[in-house]
Amino acid sequence: MLGKFQINRRSVLLTWLLSYLAVLLLPVFMSIIVYTQSSKTLENEINQANQSLLKQVREVMDNQFEAMERLNFELTWNVRLQQFLYSGKYQIYPNEFLYDLHQITQDLLMYRTSYSLIDLFYIYIANSNQVLMPDVYRDAPFAYSLIHKNGIYSYEQWSQIVNQKEFKGFIPMSRIDDSGKYRETVAYISTYRKEMDKPGATNVIMIDQSRILRAIENIELFNKGHVIILNEANQVLVTSSKESQNLLKDFPFEKGMSGSNLFLWEKAGQNYEVTYIKSDRSKLKYLSIIPSRLFWEKAEQVRNLTYMSICISLLGGIILTYVFLRKNYNPVRRLVATLSGKTEMAGGQGYNEFRFIEQAVDHTLVEMAKIMSERKKQYHILRSNFVGRMLKGKLNEQIPVDESLATFNMRFTTDDFAVIVLYIQESATFHERIQEIGSTDPQLLMQFIITNVMEELAAQNHQGYVTEMEDTLVCLINFSATDPELRMEELIRISKDAQSFILSKYHISLTLSISGIHSGINGISQAYLEALDAMEYKLVMGSKEILSYEDIHQSAVTEDTDTVYYYPLQVELQLINYVKIGDFAMARQTLDDIIERNFKRSFMSVSLGRCLMLNLVSTMIKTISELGYIEDSLLIRNPRRIEKRIEQLATCETIQEMQVQMTEFLEKVCEYTSNKRQQNIQQSKQRVMDERIQQIVNYINESYMDPNLNISMIGSHFDMKPAYLSKLFKDHTNEGLLDSINKTRVARAKAILDESSKNISDVAVCVGFNDVNAFIRTFKKYEGITPGKYK
Repeated sequence: MLGKFQINRRSVLLTWLLSYLAVLLLPVFMSIIVYTQSSKTLENEINQANQSLLKQVREVMDNQFEAMERLNFELTWNVRLQQFLYSGKYQIYPNEFLYDLHQITQDLLMYRTSYSLIDLFYIYIANSNQVLMPDVYRDAPFAYSLIHKNGIYSYEQWSQIVNQKEFKGFIPMSRIDDSGKYRETVAYISTYRKEMDKPGATNVIMIDQSRILRAIENIELFNKGHVIILNEANQVLVTSSKESQNLLKDFPFEKGMSGSNLFLWEKAGQNYEVTYIKSDRSKLKYLSIIPSRLFWEKAEQVRNLTYMSICISLLGGIILTYVFLRKNYNPVRRLVATLSGKTEMAGGQGYNEFRFIEQAVDHTLVEMAKIMSERKKQYHILRSNFVGRMLKGKLNEQIPVDESLATFNMRFTTDDFAVIVLYIQESATFHERIQEIGSTDPQLLMQFIITNVMEELAAQNHQGYVTEMEDTLVCLINFSATDPELRMEELIRISKDAQSFILSKYHISLTLSISGIHSGINGISQAYLEALDAMEYKLVMGSKEILSYEDIHQSAVTEDTDTVYYYPLQVELQLINYVKIGDFAMARQTLDDIIERNFKRSFMSVSLGRCLMLNLVSTMIKTISELGYIEDSLLIRNPRRIEKRIEQLATCETIQEMQVQMTEFLEKVCEYTSNKRQQNIQQSKQRVMDERIQQIVNYINESYMDPNLNISMIGSHFDMKPAYLSKLFKDHTNEGLLDSINKTRVARAKAILDESSKNISDVAVCVGFNDVNAFIRTFKKYEGITPGKYK
């Protein structure tokens, strides 16, 4: 039935068909996902329920087994039994042996009353080969025949069990009850410690399996699978069915029970879900083995429900897909036939109907967009050119102004105009942000932002038109019918708002100059010239300011007619001298005084400002020239660095900028000259000290023969205090003054001893010692031997 739709591989009909099929298959996939998640959830729930039931079995059984352990504890630590086993009194009182046995059996009778859950218990005495039971004691063979003789356990096997050494745990056993019936039991075997040759004993406590099974038979898990209780040696203590014994013959105890507590086991072609847990109290293992078919009954119901919902979804979806395809495609086919001028679509064309409609519409829209884009681009260029001609006063007289204004959608509400010139400072922050967002022309974007901001601020109360004139932006303001006295305030408000907004949002600093207010189209050019003239005073008044032509003109008229600036020769010499001696504080104060006295008054012409700037730069050049050794400084070791500094000073656009750079340069030069001056002073002091030390050494060499030569004599000779003289000498020579005198005398004494045959006393007198013993001690101190040995 879909053949008459003429489906091709590009047709929208095929796309819709695939879309509907995708929508149709979505619930199918969702059903599969839901089934998968439901199966996992159900599996987890079944596993958790199975574990919970098994834990319930463990809690019930642990209580039973705990009663056996408590009874074992009380039997083990029974006072009479401890005395019977370990006191050794029967060697002295043998007649009390039977009486004590009777007393112990009476105690056991009391325990049987207290522990009603215990079916049978007794104590095997190894030394006497007897069995103690409640209210009676028997020989071991006779007790065995009463309790265990049933063809399963032989006497030797039973004897081996009760005679184990240091054993404590649960094992499977059997017994004969009072009626002679055979009973499967769980026995708790606990042997007593042996001391030297003292006899041993064993407690045997039994609970029938039937009692245990009655305690758990109401649990759901018990009826559906196999519940098995194992001891630590994997022996079956309790099982819920006879089949459990056969199942456990090939059970992988080590492989299955070493990892997780849930795993899948296969035997004889049938799968089993195995769950096991261990008891921390009794150290027993609780095992649940359930056939997988019982385990997954609920999962099978979910699976069948999922399959049914998938089949219903597929059948209903196919029917709805056909209906919607037929209903939705007919309008598209008719629209394509209309656009192509044909009544029917040609088969085998391989085209997409929506693509055909889209191309037809896009072609029309693209052509319209091109026309509008070219018109808009030319519109902005022509309008900007028209505003520029008005600012320069070069309007085309052949075209009426009103006609030009209507062409560019411009409307002047009044004949009053003013001009604002905007000077843009370089903004590193703005350029960095533009580079981050990938703009190719930051300058063009900056002009676009400023243009929009200025025109929007002006349009709040007036009309504003911004154009670019010789690398600066100019805003033509046409005032509305407002109070003429408030118009200058409006210009200042617009300038301040634009300056603060652009600085805070885009980090672009602006200097703005405002013209006076003029009437008529011809007054626009005059306003533009006034704004340019006011911008020139940026040099004197600083950047980032709002410069008003009327304020500047009024200040120039009212100011005294000074034609010179303050910078006398003596002030220039002071500045040079301060730099030479490295006094940065005074040099900076002098520079600040010059700037303040010239530029803090109400008005100063631009020409005088430029002349003062050049004069200050000249002063810096002369100062550096006179500091010839400054080129040795690391700061200015590269001569080109000085030239760059001078170039920066000479090209400053404002006096404030020059003041900042010159202050920085002064600080570096003064720092160097100050350090150089301090270095020269230190060198001079060092030379003086070296000369004085040499004089002292020479004086010692000349006067060492004088017995009165000492520190006081040398201080008196050089007019210096002895203590200061001694300290000065030691600081410069690292040797005490008295040591220097003695070393000189000893050195001279050695020379005399080498060259003459004088005795020790004569030599001591020759080198300034009155006491020969003092000479000998001094000589030995510095030479290590006496003068006599040296000679």
